Amino acid sequence: MNFSPTRTKVKDTMPDLAEFMTTQEAAEKLGFHVKTIPMMVRNKTLEGVRFGRAWLVSRKSVAEYLKKTEGMSKNDPRRKVEK
Repeated sequence: MNFSPTRTKVKDTMPDLAEFMTTQEAAEKLGFHVKTIPMMVRNKTLEGVRFGRAWLVSRKSVAEYLKKTEGMSKNDPRRKVEK
């Protein structure tokens, strides 16, 4: 039998790192645990992309989140994601 590959692999392209930060950087900036940040991306609280096994978080979305939650404690119920 002669098999010819019909599927092509789609390569992930590296996002522009100037527009993104790591989950560790986002966690330090927001005052959350590093494991909270991927949950916030999945819940659409923050914008981010998954690159391989790592999450990259949009610097713009972190800045917007900080502005929106300015003056609130991190346990304030108003910081919850609206569904």
